[in-house]
This record gives sequence, C-alpha cells and structure tokens, in this order.
Amino acid sequence: MIRLLKLYWSAMKGCRVKLLLILVTLFGTGWIFGSIVLVPLAVYLLFSFSTNSFFMDEKGELNRLYLTLPVSRRRVVSARYLLALLLSAAGIALGLILMPLVNLVSRSKWYPDLRWVLALVLFGFFLHALMSLFIYPVLFWRGYQKGKIWGIYIPVILLAAVFIAVMEYDILIYGGTLVFDLLVYISEHVLTVLGGMFALSILLLAASWTLSARIYARKEF
Repeated sequence: MIRLLKLYWSAMKGCRVKLLLILVTLFGTGWIFGSIVLVPLAVYLLFSFSTNSFFMDEKGELNRLYLTLPVSRRRVVSARYLLALLLSAAGIALGLILMPLVNLVSRSKWYPDLRWVLALVLFGFFLHALMSLFIYPVLFWRGYQKGKIWGIYIPVILLAAVFIAVMEYDILIYGGTLVFDLLVYISEHVLTVLGGMFALSILLLAASWTLSARIYARKEF
C-alpha cells in the first residue's frame, strides 16, 4: 500500500505546481466570502487535485505497471482512495490553518469554537465521500480522457454551481447568515447531526469503493 502511494505521488510530480494555485484560490475566496468557506473549498480543490493521478496513469500507461506488482487490483483501488482521503484531510487541516490569516483581511470574520470546528471537519469528510461516489467509479470505468467529462467536469461544475448559488442566496436573502445559522443549528445538535453525517459519509465511501473495485477488477488493459 505504501509503495503504491509513493508511486501515485511520484507520478503526479508534474501536477504539483497546481497546489500553489489552490493555496492562492483559497486565500482569495476566503477574502471575498469569509473564512467559513475555507474547509469545504479546500476539500473540494484537493480532492479534485487527486484525480490527476488518473491522468498520469493514462499518460504513462502505469496501469500495466501496477499489474506487474505483487498486489491485488483491490489494493490498487484502495491505495487510490487512501491518497484521495489523505489529500482531503490535508485540505481540512489547511482550511483550519488559514482561517486566522483570512480573518485578518476578510470583510466577514468568523472564529469557530471546538463544536463548529468538528462540524466543519465532518462536513469536509461528507463532501469528500460525496465526490468519491460520483467521480472515482467513472474514472476507474472510463479512464481519465474518456471519463473526465462525466466523471470530473460535470460533477465539479454542478458542485461549484450549488456552492455559488448557496453563497449568493445567503448574501441576497439572509444577509450572509444562512450558513452561519445552519452551523449554529448543527453545533446545538452535534451528536444527532454529525453522527448521521458521519454514518452517511461512511456508507457513501463504501459504496464508491465497492463499485470502483468491481469495475477495476473486470477492466482489461
């Protein structure tokens, strides 16, 4: 598993410059919308970055290399999911770290307590699971070049459209308090809401992994 993770990360060497762009995007978006958006946006961007591993696999025909290694196809899939999970976890950490910095310059400042931090972490995990379900099985099935429209672009565009629509609706109708009020509700019902969100996230991830593993097991190269 560790060998596969190192192989994936090494193959993505040419794409790592995008990480700097992600950092700039996070800071700029946080300055406009406030630090409250940093964690979900960081998860969204870093999960999207993880799909570069599929691109590099096709470019370097690495799938055939994986089949020569003493590992099962299920382990190849599991390593890919683990890499995405680690990147999303890094996104959650990065979002939390950037919050105090963005609060220094943002017009909308937010200082979450421990309950709200937990809510953000679990929401980030839920977003990761949701993207895994809609993106990874398609990429394992069709590959990056053939599957990027339905497996990456359309889900990403839809998620971005929903995100922008919610933020604009919040600002225009609720004066920028809708997300805040939602987090207040979550923080007051932590065990119920976050427990349900965590359980749903696990189910989504399990469904996504199972589907991807079955697809990859039958795929010919």
